[in-house]
Amino acid sequence: MKKRLLAIVLTLVMVCSMAFAVSAQEAIAPQSLVLTTTYSENEFAGQFISFLKDKLAELSDGAISVEIYWGGTYAAMGEELAFVGAGGADMSVIGQSMYTDKLSLLNFPSQVLTGFEDSINLMDTIAFRNEKTAPLVQEEIEKSNIHMLGSMPGGSNSFITKREYTSLADMKGLKLGIGMNQTAMEALGFNVVAMMPWDYYDQLSRGVAEVGYMSSAALVSMSLQEVMPYFLKDGTYTAGNFITINLDKWNSFDDATKAVFEEAVKATQEFACETAGTMDDGVKEAVETAGGALNMLGEEDAALVQKAFFETGVADARIFAGAAGTGDAMEVVLQEVAAMLGMELPE
Repeated sequence: MKKRLLAIVLTLVMVCSMAFAVSAQEAIAPQSLVLTTTYSENEFAGQFISFLKDKLAELSDGAISVEIYWGGTYAAMGEELAFVGAGGADMSVIGQSMYTDKLSLLNFPSQVLTGFEDSINLMDTIAFRNEKTAPLVQEEIEKSNIHMLGSMPGGSNSFITKREYTSLADMKGLKLGIGMNQTAMEALGFNVVAMMPWDYYDQLSRGVAEVGYMSSAALVSMSLQEVMPYFLKDGTYTAGNFITINLDKWNSFDDATKAVFEEAVKATQEFACETAGTMDDGVKEAVETAGGALNMLGEEDAALVQKAFFETGVADARIFAGAAGTGDAMEVVLQEVAAMLGMELPE
């Protein structure tokens, strides 16, 4: 009798669960959304954007469809924030570094030493979960009529050289070509030469600089291993690109629809971390095929890189926030970032 009663209860539970699932699906109204991006379909960001599209369709049983416009055909680089905020498109992937005036509180130093997942955790905790920082960050974001759903990993970074190096000390004094983070690189002992990414192949070929530094995968995509076949990963990981949606559109969704988006973004973050790791394997194969090698800085050197990026990043963050009128809020953000990283906040 007890076994029969248990079977009846279990059956009722399963029936109720199935009914709830069907009910949840029926509650999701069809959504046809437009996503604009400056990325191409085949690059790293393009891969996770495509994954997000498919995951939204899967989780909503086809109710949510996303049409993607690649390569800036809808909104050019630097225009996505205003375009989505005005409803010109429903969604985009926003690099916060492109909007230091509108998203000033997201321009904090974000390098971690412990992997892609932890880099996402740092960025999303400050932006969405920390009770001190999240209200400040969200208030600034929503002024642009934007809702942010989550950040994505940025991939690993590498120094590239013509001969093999394995430490910062061995590279001290070398000319390093770079278009950003110049102060941090000077603090690490490099002789910095201003050089933009699109000039790398030509200028590094001609010896204008002896070292380059950029995303490992991006370097290989530009065939830089042909010029400088020795890659030295710096040991740090960052996140930065945010999946965004028009705030009015987001507010029009019911709870079931919002839950689908949040689950899809979480799955996309996991996919992006896995893909970034796979891309690193591809970098290793490419440089070895070119006759070079992929090495990793030791823990002490990686910590020096993190410290240099953190201290110069703090200075930059304060400048951006001062210009945007969010200086006091930025100090709250920086204190929480420093606590999460275990770093001492410069005065």
